Amino acid sequence: MKIRNLAQIPAPSHDAPCLTVARYLSVWLAGKQSLRPSTRASYESHVRLYLVPHLGQVVLGDLRPEHIEEMYARIESGNGARTRPVSTATRRRVHATLNSALSTAVRRGLIDRNPATTVELPAVRKARVDVWTAVELGRFLGLISDDRLHLLYVLLGLRGLRRGEVVALRWSDVDLDHGYLRIEQSAVRVGNRSVIGPPKSASGARVVAIDAATVDRLGRHRDQQDCERGDRIGNPVTSDLVFTAQDGDPLDPTYVSRHFDKLVAIHGLPRIRLHDLRHTSASVGLAAGESLIEVSRRLGHSSIVVTADIYCHIAPHVAQESAERLADLVFAH
Repeated sequence: MKIRNLAQIPAPSHDAPCLTVARYLSVWLAGKQSLRPSTRASYESHVRLYLVPHLGQVVLGDLRPEHIEEMYARIESGNGARTRPVSTATRRRVHATLNSALSTAVRRGLIDRNPATTVELPAVRKARVDVWTAVELGRFLGLISDDRLHLLYVLLGLRGLRRGEVVALRWSDVDLDHGYLRIEQSAVRVGNRSVIGPPKSASGARVVAIDAATVDRLGRHRDQQDCERGDRIGNPVTSDLVFTAQDGDPLDPTYVSRHFDKLVAIHGLPRIRLHDLRHTSASVGLAAGESLIEVSRRLGHSSIVVTADIYCHIAPHVAQESAERLADLVFAH
């Protein structure tokens, strides 16, 4: 009989068939009904590439911390032969997937304890974050003013939107009369296709103010988009998306990143990642006098602590300017 959900899986016993880790993970994944598409794809990748090859044949009830530690040791030892080594951060994400699956097994009474909880992993070193100054950001936006995606990069650099948020932005989310955007959905790359769903987190659903110049640019962009629709032969695409490909189809998020890299190289600017435009937006905002809570809210962080932890080390010039202002205030008299 095919097992369809966790409730149908018999607890390991001398009389019941042995339940392997591979079999359990397959059923666990099938039972996860409320995952974001990108999260499901991540879980499936972890199970397929790491957990099943290394742990799949182990009986679930026999799984011990030593098995899991040996898996990570084997992954580490194989890094030398890989074009793209498995990073510490990836191993921690794989561990989070395994830990979640085994916690469910405990709740279901399939095992008494979660062996993943006692496994220690190396700490993740924070990756270096490079940002542009306000001058560099302004230069980039000026140099690409004729590019089709110019306004998209304006929203990333000035307002700190995520790539998926700007790709999924609809005209129904834009209020040009009052100067704001509603972030209500996001596009993610899952396999070889883009999927639009809710924002990354509950705090990601937010209202973001836009300046008058950006409002004007958006109005002209909408007019241009209407003209393009009228010029197309055959049935015009009537998508509500603010940014589309030349043929009117939704943008591929990965294309937005690749195109950004190309523009940066063409114009000889310091190389940063597309996501670093978001960090640049925060850094420039802080330097311009925005409070940390204002930056946190427009970026859609779950907590101001998250914002502080991310940006305290990427804007030393902001801290220096703050120190100078404090010194001037104290010693001015």
